[in-house]
Amino acid sequence: MRIIVYTGKGGVGKTSAAAATAIRAASMGHRTIAISTDAAHSLSDSLERHLSGVITPIAKRLDGLEIDVQLELETRWKEIQGYFSDLLESQGMDPITAQEMAVFPGMELASALFYIEQFHKDDTYDVVVIDTAPTADTLRLLAFPDIANWYFDRLFGLFKNLLRVARATVGRFMSTPLPSDKFLKDVENLKNRFEYVSKILLDPEITTIRLVVNPEKMVITETQRAYTYLCLYGYNVECLVVNRVIPPEIKDPFFKEKLVEQRKYMQLIDEIFSPIKTLRAELMPKEVVGRKMLDLLADQLFGKSDPTLLYAKESPMKIYEANDETVLAVKMPFPMDKKVELFTRGDELIVQLGAYKKSISLPFTMSRKKILGADLDNGWLKIRFEGEPNEGKKARRKSRSRKESRKAS
Repeated sequence: MRIIVYTGKGGVGKTSAAAATAIRAASMGHRTIAISTDAAHSLSDSLERHLSGVITPIAKRLDGLEIDVQLELETRWKEIQGYFSDLLESQGMDPITAQEMAVFPGMELASALFYIEQFHKDDTYDVVVIDTAPTADTLRLLAFPDIANWYFDRLFGLFKNLLRVARATVGRFMSTPLPSDKFLKDVENLKNRFEYVSKILLDPEITTIRLVVNPEKMVITETQRAYTYLCLYGYNVECLVVNRVIPPEIKDPFFKEKLVEQRKYMQLIDEIFSPIKTLRAELMPKEVVGRKMLDLLADQLFGKSDPTLLYAKESPMKIYEANDETVLAVKMPFPMDKKVELFTRGDELIVQLGAYKKSISLPFTMSRKKILGADLDNGWLKIRFEGEPNEGKKARRKSRSRKESRKAS
């Protein structure tokens, strides 16, 4: 199964790109579903078909789904939501408000991930195209399994032990309901499901990210930051979709300055994101809604090629720890026989190689670290930063030694 995630700043055309990809994939014979995880769904408008929280047929081999949190609560989260509703009611909240408040952050993200798990296990679809919310929410979606597993590993066991004690003591005299065994079993089941989904999302030959960008300064800056963070999380950013490029044949004086500006920003996009694969679509004369306009967009993006092609099997940038150092590895698809110069400006790293210049937005934790040097290794430029401060390492060693001594005792 192929999972293609479209993300980018709000308003750049993610939904149109996702819908065009799904339509073209289905027309080429792939069993396809388009999913919207944006709370403000617009996939229905783009496809001109009513979609809901129930999988809906759109065309031959093409289905659609817009995640509906309330429906998910009534079906997939019934036991968990029921407990939290009862808990809030026991504290004096009216039943309707309690049901609303029992929607905890991340439920819509988790629901989308569980659909992916289901499709993968059941071999329901060949292609899952995901139209996401703007960048920040997409990062939360993709980071959700790891974050959830972190909490499960560290807190859930402690919670279960405390609950056993509470049931045997204060639970006999409390009006506040305590979680049932069924509730605990459901929560434990969630952990296993998140682990399964995490493996799917981090497999670079299954899940790939396509960043949608317009040739505008603010859009490029946010896309650049998203690119860095996605690489930090270990996701395969396989291509860039440059959308709404003004055709050069337009000679209207009204667009004169805009054309000059776009040319400048197109060069900047090449500089920042090279060597990532770039797909390009021009500004359309009409709004991109409905089958006809989406087919035109697919023609511009993919031509006659299959839109599910895997353009890269690994992201062209990686961040990892090695030998007590933090390494930022950037793919360099050409021989390096020139001097490499590195500059930092705030949270921005600039790599200069002859006439080639690349700007990288650093994660906050790396922006304050000292650069130790850079090396070329099998087509990757590996930039070495200071590792974690010794205080943090010592604290971790102490924590590990305490755990080991507890296990020994």
